[in-house]
Amino acid sequence: MSTAQLMDIPEISPLASREDYAAARRRSWVGKSERGFEVLTHDQGWEIMSSKAFDIGGGFGVVLDAVDLTSGPYREEWNKQIVCHEGDMRTKMREPYMRLLKPQQVAKLQGDVRAIIHGILDDIKDPTDVDFMAEIAWRLPTQLYCDLISAPREMAPWIGRVTESINPPLLMMDKDRIGESEAAYWEGLAFIEKHIDDKRGNLGDDFTSELIRCELEGLISHDQVKTLAMSLLIASMDNTLHQLGLTFGTLLEDRSRWEQVLARPTAAPQAAEESYRLCPRFGVIARHASKDIAINGFTFPADSWIWISTRSGGRDESKFDDADNFRMGRPASRALMFGSNHYSCLGATLARLEVSETIRIIADRFPNIHIKGDWRKVESPLVTEVEHLRVSLI
Repeated sequence: MSTAQLMDIPEISPLASREDYAAARRRSWVGKSERGFEVLTHDQGWEIMSSKAFDIGGGFGVVLDAVDLTSGPYREEWNKQIVCHEGDMRTKMREPYMRLLKPQQVAKLQGDVRAIIHGILDDIKDPTDVDFMAEIAWRLPTQLYCDLISAPREMAPWIGRVTESINPPLLMMDKDRIGESEAAYWEGLAFIEKHIDDKRGNLGDDFTSELIRCELEGLISHDQVKTLAMSLLIASMDNTLHQLGLTFGTLLEDRSRWEQVLARPTAAPQAAEESYRLCPRFGVIARHASKDIAINGFTFPADSWIWISTRSGGRDESKFDDADNFRMGRPASRALMFGSNHYSCLGATLARLEVSETIRIIADRFPNIHIKGDWRKVESPLVTEVEHLRVSLI
């Protein structure tokens, strides 16, 4: 990469405003920041995510390093996780997930997801004053997780507390909560180990049983059964529940958006995709260049980090007409936050089902839903969390 190339690209913060992203995109499709290079446009982001020329440079390890979790038993546990692997090991660890979370299998869960959502809505005591996150968003993925592993749904509140303590402190890069994250991890692992032991003599049609079958077939080791089961506990809930909050905050903050949903209730998946574009849970997808790699006239030097900004790419004017506005019926496009290729999000199909079915059912049962006051979200360089979202359903 030449000095001239470096001088031509804009400086951008990992927490840039919408206006700053737009100004940077007008100058170049790529920017530079304190953490490496920032890809600002949709199609170039998708090209890099899909390219086998890039790797993930140790994956989630770069986040662990950033919060000073560099050694010790907890770091060793994380180093076993699929998010810290690539190559043959990553492919091997993805196989059990692909068996249970492939689209054909997820489609079979539609009835269960709908039943859970209806049950959640039936349980709401005061429909005029609902804490959307606590009373709706938190309950759906935690109850579904219980179903996926054949655990009683009564465990959902405990499971929610554990998963909320493990992953979010790391994704929000909150060093003050690392002790909480570690304590919750060991608590969750103790549950997982006992649950696996209990399932060995009673295999069924669930994720834990499938992991045990993969071990019996020689596809994964005894230790990897625990690691992969922990991966599902860590990753399958907090990301979905915060995206539920982000989606409904986005749909309800402007009544005209919700009116579009009501006019086309069967197009709930389109509404969900628009929310991922405008307000994604994951703000970036990371890639690493282990050698010089040229893309679209720009050369990323060896050993550089490339951060594909979903917050910027989703509002790319060269890709989307009227990019800052919510519009159902747009030509189909790929949601950047779910990644691509062998680093794609394995739970994307399930997360999409949960979000779109929640939109569909609430639109049918409570078309007059509206926000009470303001909703608040908090951004880190990696993700966005919903801090406050209260609604009235009627």
